[in-house]
Amino acid sequence: MFLFPTRSRSGATILSRCVTGAAVSVALPFPRGPSQAIHTAPQTTDCKPDATQNKSLFDLALSLSQRPLNGNAVMQYTHFQNHGTASPVGHMTKLAVADRYGLSTRDLRVFDQPSSGVPYILVRESTLLLHLLDLRVLVQHDHARLFHVAHVPPSLDHAQGSDKNRVSRVFSHVMKEKLRDGQQPGKAERQPYELCVLEAALSAVTSVLEAECLLTEQEVSQTLRITDSSTLNGEERVTHLHLRTILELKRKLVGIEQRALQVRNMAQEVLNEDKDMANMHLTDKQAGKPHKVQDHQGVEYLFEAYFKASDAIGQDAASLMSHLQRTEDTIRYTLSVRRNQIMVLEARLEILMLALAGATLVAGWYGMNLVNYFEDSPHAFAVVVLLSCAAVLGSTWYGMHRLRRICTAQLHV
Repeated sequence: MFLFPTRSRSGATILSRCVTGAAVSVALPFPRGPSQAIHTAPQTTDCKPDATQNKSLFDLALSLSQRPLNGNAVMQYTHFQNHGTASPVGHMTKLAVADRYGLSTRDLRVFDQPSSGVPYILVRESTLLLHLLDLRVLVQHDHARLFHVAHVPPSLDHAQGSDKNRVSRVFSHVMKEKLRDGQQPGKAERQPYELCVLEAALSAVTSVLEAECLLTEQEVSQTLRITDSSTLNGEERVTHLHLRTILELKRKLVGIEQRALQVRNMAQEVLNEDKDMANMHLTDKQAGKPHKVQDHQGVEYLFEAYFKASDAIGQDAASLMSHLQRTEDTIRYTLSVRRNQIMVLEARLEILMLALAGATLVAGWYGMNLVNYFEDSPHAFAVVVLLSCAAVLGSTWYGMHRLRRICTAQLHV
């Protein structure tokens, strides 16, 4: 909506606004004017908004705003019992999950949002809510439930490609291995169950990011090796192909670095909250032995380890991007040199054509237009040819000399 202030004859200030293609003028009282009026102008097509786009935007925003209030939405999950096996996929509504774990529907909004969002960990009285990329887990002292979210569209998270929910899949595999090891005799549990699940989640996230970084590093090494060998002598079409490959690799690395830094920031936020780290000991709290605010050494060591791991992944991605950036700058410099060489060649050809045009101008003027009996001389043709060649050579030498001075000119500070 746009408002355009004007002045009416009666002294009133008129605000004209554009609403769905119709120009409506509303008269407001001017400090010195005695009257008010409402003026409606005929329809215009100068300021017509896209009604379809606004409607679709409104509908999408409305559905997203009502999503936390939809407590009847059914969510699928996999149940991991302490000292047991993983159960098949179950179903629960949001209200049932909120009542069961002491949460609210606002806390469960991330369970069905289409993007991975920013990682975080919520600490409640008897529950931990883990939101790590595509991983959504509710943890208590004796069990954990992995909720299955919708696939992330490639347009929202291009870095994941065709392999969806990879963090959740790695977490499921790690949890099954831990449950299998826990059932074997002689395997003593070294840490509480909730911390075991928390470590499995952090391990799954960092492992996926590290694997993506290693695979991308291999692609970067291969691309740099091919680019270095073909940049100077390769065709321009091949060089542009290398530039597009480098651009795609940079996009992958940017995504890896961004997600690694998000995990690192999440770990830093937890490390800054002593109370949350103490409340993560759900098993001791259930046994009536809650930890004091300062008693969180095990959780602190756990998050410090994965803070350093995610930070290292982000640094590796940044280092690879710097290598690609230098290679890209070299390729662009090479292309600029080639373009300059082409421009110099074109300038030389234009100088030569200009010199030839000046010589042929004599034939255009002299030709058959003047009668001076010079054409009867047996040496006239040779003289004219020699003079024309001398003019061409002189003009060419002067033009090339000036072009050479321009090419070798240096900027003096």
